[in-house]
Amino acid sequence: MHPLYANESFAGVDPIAFDLWAWFNVVGALGCVCWVIAYVAIIRRSRRDRANGLPMTAVGLNFSWELLASLFLPNPVALWHAFDRIWLLVDVVIVAQTLRYGPPLQRLELVRRHYIAAFALVFVLGFVGQYTFALDYPDRLGLVAAFMINLVMSVLFVVMALERWDDPRGLSTTGAWFKMLGTLGTSIECHVVVRLIDPELGGLGFLTFLSAAIFGFDCAYIALVTIANRRHPRVT
Repeated sequence: MHPLYANESFAGVDPIAFDLWAWFNVVGALGCVCWVIAYVAIIRRSRRDRANGLPMTAVGLNFSWELLASLFLPNPVALWHAFDRIWLLVDVVIVAQTLRYGPPLQRLELVRRHYIAAFALVFVLGFVGQYTFALDYPDRLGLVAAFMINLVMSVLFVVMALERWDDPRGLSTTGAWFKMLGTLGTSIECHVVVRLIDPELGGLGFLTFLSAAIFGFDCAYIALVTIANRRHPRVT
């Protein structure tokens, strides 16, 4: 177990929280698979269109969380840890595509000129912020932090879709659907798991707010991307 949690353990946690065949963990596992499919769909569309499929800020924050979850935060379930590392590896490709294809589509000239530096700043701030959050608040598996990042991503997806309304390069309809389904599945799972492993939280109101807000923005993104791609079916 990582030194961050050297004085803690999951010994007192109800074993059902880590039972892979519990209904909520099955739903969560399906959600994790949907996230992998979303990543692959985004990568394919990004490569085809030579345009980044995720906003740069979203990529930096998400990559920092996946690095923490894969290498720093403890995880008592091998399958969950495997998903973290699969996401990390796939996200390496997304980071590379973002740095390669993102600058020409960046509307702010200052950010465009210093794109890599801007990405590095977002990544470092995301990493430090999430690590210190884990130090100071009861979030053993980084799940609440993950949904905070997810909400930021969902908002930025909608902004990106509006910016590319007349030029939807990089916008994957398949990726949008599976991102929504993946987060829906994991949010259902986490409402059970977080209650079991982090009883110090006292309630799940904030997690419920995050999940509902993410779902709303994800549905808006699906609608925007679907309409944009139908309006410009030959944009490449």
